[in-house]
Amino acid sequence: MKKKLYLVQIGVSYSSPAFLPYSAGCIAAYLQHDPEIMAHYEIPDIVVMREKPDDVILRFNDPGVVAFSCFTWNYEYNILLARRLKEKYPDVTIVFGGHSVPHSGSMLTEYPFIDYLMHNEGEETMALFLKALIHNRPVADVPNLTYRTKDGTVTTPDYHPCDISAYPSPYLEGVFDSILREFPEVEFHATLETNRGCPYTCAYCEWCFTRKVRTFPMEKVKAEIEWIAKHKLKYCYCADANFGILDRDVQIAQYVVDMNKKYGFPDVFKPCYAKESDDNVFAAGYILNKNKIDKGVTLAYQSLDSRALENIGRQNLTLARFADLDRRYTEAGIPTYTELILGLPGETCESFCRGLCSLLKAGQNNSMTVYECQVYPNTRMGDPVYQAQHGIKTTRIPLLGIHYNPEFNGVAEHFDIIYETDTMPKRDWVRAYLFSVILQTFHHLGLLRYVALYINREKNVSYYDFYNALYDFIFDESDGYLHALFSELYERKNDISGTRWTYQKDEFSSTGWYFEEGAFLELVYHFDEFKEEILPFVEKYDLGDELTRELLYYQFSLIRLLNTREVTVRSAYNFYPYFEDQTGTVALKKQPSVLHVSTDKCFDNWADYARNVIWFGKRYSATLLVNPREQIRYTEEDAAR
Repeated sequence: MKKKLYLVQIGVSYSSPAFLPYSAGCIAAYLQHDPEIMAHYEIPDIVVMREKPDDVILRFNDPGVVAFSCFTWNYEYNILLARRLKEKYPDVTIVFGGHSVPHSGSMLTEYPFIDYLMHNEGEETMALFLKALIHNRPVADVPNLTYRTKDGTVTTPDYHPCDISAYPSPYLEGVFDSILREFPEVEFHATLETNRGCPYTCAYCEWCFTRKVRTFPMEKVKAEIEWIAKHKLKYCYCADANFGILDRDVQIAQYVVDMNKKYGFPDVFKPCYAKESDDNVFAAGYILNKNKIDKGVTLAYQSLDSRALENIGRQNLTLARFADLDRRYTEAGIPTYTELILGLPGETCESFCRGLCSLLKAGQNNSMTVYECQVYPNTRMGDPVYQAQHGIKTTRIPLLGIHYNPEFNGVAEHFDIIYETDTMPKRDWVRAYLFSVILQTFHHLGLLRYVALYINREKNVSYYDFYNALYDFIFDESDGYLHALFSELYERKNDISGTRWTYQKDEFSSTGWYFEEGAFLELVYHFDEFKEEILPFVEKYDLGDELTRELLYYQFSLIRLLNTREVTVRSAYNFYPYFEDQTGTVALKKQPSVLHVSTDKCFDNWADYARNVIWFGKRYSATLLVNPREQIRYTEEDAAR
């Protein structure tokens, strides 16, 4: 009689949308191609939905082996499920693998109901492990394994396959077909790998297992993309560490577009673009974005501080190179966004905030995202020696329910973040974070972007000075809506328990938002109050009554609000070409002009607005009516009329 092998990959969501269990699916597809294993094991459907644990237990029927794929978003759930399975089925073999499983044997010491830990890539290791069990051979000959002996835990040597070209596809082998049938009401998302490996060794990252980039055959990649399109999956996450690092990635981008045109899906193809942006990244990004299948191209920095970059083993583009790339993308109508990490060792509050503003000066006015520095097992940053060397202090916080309803069916998930280093004490970390929230709320999401650009160009006020002044203006006020809103955000962040780091209000649906997103939503929700309160701040720059009035009228007219399908802005100045120019060669002049914008994105309720404008649209400045996806008509009138 065959034993049952259950594969478990619980998603972050308990309902819709949810990702198909790609990692477990790859292992299932690989094992199904091994006749010896299939002669001894039956593989039921992958356990994927984050249902109530008591309900999930009922999905198991006399399991022989249960293998869990562990990530930040399912670690605690897996622990609880494994404990209950061992209680109900004492003879079951429990295996834990995935990125959240440390290479040490600590999990086996802490959780006696776990029998084996599996490291690195799982396809071949799982096959060798099962064959050892089938033939009652010692698992000492199986690589990538940690297990108990009478003398303590033992870890076998690492093994990384050099050739993955023959690995079968979970999509094409039908692994996910039954899941789609069982949950027809769920909007499933797809994960696509076209290669594995990363040539970089960033201290905070443990994404890839080899520095050599190993590819899957193009015919397999194309067939998987067509499967995703045929099965009408709206969102496809490309899990390559550096999409665009290979010449063929441009062909892959074009094929995604071809399938979208043929089948109408996927709506979004989200790659992680190569760290060194070059012609391949530009070509792939252009293809995806001109067809509105991607939200923008990443120009990743993480930090602009040389000491921090040295500490994490990362090289960056120069700011001059960044400015050239940003102009190139802007001229092609491709939005870009930049990601940075707060809390890297060596960074100070001032260096971090100045780095943000240097990117503004270099042209990154579209979108920026700041992440807390998370600490993962199996990274250099997770090494206690590394942490002691840099004075790193961490706190464990609940998994943030950003852009989904954080309903975990009674099992909370957590992750570790850095809140202090020897160069950035906690109070500076909080200030740097709130500075970034203010910068993103008012500049990248657009509430004062044109005011900041004008004052920088015409008054020679640096972005650093401008946004520091705005920070002080907000927090120095003793009353008013702005002060109350950002003071609340400050107090939330100062509480490093992290229990209130997700911004949620029912007006904007049950989903959670980053602080800058929540702040923007609050300020457009109270737009008249905001306009009145911000006026004294702008007036202190002494722009003159007429210019202040005209500039603020232009600024506020272009913020996307509810029930807005078209806007006509009549100005006494040539604001539109002046602000859209990235080279600084267009001078501002008294020139009567008319800017007309019409848009297909018109929303009559705040929940739809928040989902489409913030969640789906902030990467291309959807909060502003002048963005590459709108219909814009600009004319200049005869000044003599």
